[in-house]
This record gives sequence, C-alpha cells and structure tokens, in this order.
Amino acid sequence: MNLISPPVIIIGMHRSGTSMLARILDRAGIYMGYDLTKNHESLYFQKINASWMEEEKFTWDNPGIPHNADLKLFNNFSFLRHYSRIKKQPLKPFSFLSSDSWGWKDPRNTFTLSQWMKIFPKAKVIHIYRNGMDVAISLYRRNLNFDYSDKWHSVRLENKLQGLKLWEEYAAQAFGCDYLFPGQVLHVCFEKLIAGDEISTMQLESFVHCKLSEFIKTEIDGERTARFNKDEHLDLLEFAQQSDWMHKLNYL
Repeated sequence: MNLISPPVIIIGMHRSGTSMLARILDRAGIYMGYDLTKNHESLYFQKINASWMEEEKFTWDNPGIPHNADLKLFNNFSFLRHYSRIKKQPLKPFSFLSSDSWGWKDPRNTFTLSQWMKIFPKAKVIHIYRNGMDVAISLYRRNLNFDYSDKWHSVRLENKLQGLKLWEEYAAQAFGCDYLFPGQVLHVCFEKLIAGDEISTMQLESFVHCKLSEFIKTEIDGERTARFNKDEHLDLLEFAQQSDWMHKLNYL
C-alpha cells in the first residue's frame, strides 16, 4: 500500500504545452518537484521513464508501452529524497502523507502511464494536446538546432512529416487512456487554454480542485494558437489531410 497521496500526472506530446501546464499547476500550489529541469520536468520521474522505455528499446521519438517495467525503480524513500529533497525541505514528507497536491510532467508518461497507475491507482491524469501541424513544425525547427551528438537530436524528425506521424502516435495513446482509466483523465486543448477559454479553465479547475484562472491568464497568447503557415508547409498540410486524428480533433 502506497502511503503517498495520489498525484496529478501530465501526459501529452512534446511541444504541446506540457511545460506550460506544469508551470500553471506549480504556481497554483500543486507541487511539481524540487528537481525540475528547464522544461519543468522532475529529474527523478524523467529518469525512471527513460529507464523503463530504454529497457524495451523504446525512445521518446520511437515510443512504445514498456510492459515489463521494473516498478521497484520507484520507492518512497528515493522519491522523497530526490523529488522533494527532504534535506532541503524536512517537513515536505508529512505533507505528502496528508494528501498534499503534487504531480509531475513528462511527455513519456503518455506511454508509461499504465505502469504509474499500478503505483498510484487513484492518480488524476491531464492530457494536453495541440494542433499536430504546429507540433510537427516546432519539433522540426527545434531538431535543426541540435547537434547530432545531442541526446535530443532525432534522425526521424529531420523530416517534418514524421513529426506529424509521431504526434498521431501520442494522440492515439493518450486518448486511449479513457478506456483504461475511466473518469481519471481530462483532455485539455492547448489552443483553448492559451486563448483564455472559460469552459476549459473551469473544467481544469474542477478536475484538480484548485484555482488556476489568474495563472492561466499570464499564458494567454493569441499568436500561439495558429502558427501554422500553409504557404511555407504545403507538403505538411497535404499530409495532414490524410490524418484521422487531425480530423477527429477538428484541426482541419
């Protein structure tokens, strides 16, 4: 039995607003970890996800579900030591034992979620999604800035059409969680959130039982809702027309 209170787990494709969402929750009082990277990911959970996926030859850009994940990589002591840094915050463990609000973000959660739900069966899951064409372009441009030796460089994403295919894989996996964990998953549209959509904000607040509106307002940015330039990326637009998920999510 796990004495640590159920977390909020953020899933979703890379470049889809997962970092933004993690920042919003953190500012609102939902603790996202002491050991945060620049992308607001807990190093502790990041390392476990990477280990689980690498064990079965999966990577973030060629993902799959690690069915044989070693759940012993997570334990309460290592969690409190690395995620909350008990030496720096000696009282933090007591808050986790008294249903404090906490969670973590990592796009790889999308494929490792079934394993985390074995550890935290009452967890709440937030999936944030974004226009697949914008995601593909963002991934492609970011990839151009990485040296071939960089761990985040992806040979697959040298082709932006592959970025859209990867987005489809993440979308299919994330929306499939509704059937696996009914009532525990909330899907949030990136474009609606950063446009200040009141219904999206209310649904998110109700789901996590926390006031978020003032923190969401700081992220409102109309220019980020439609960065896709079809004149520059006609090949991607033609490819997107064949995407089931682009149609299902009304991005076309």
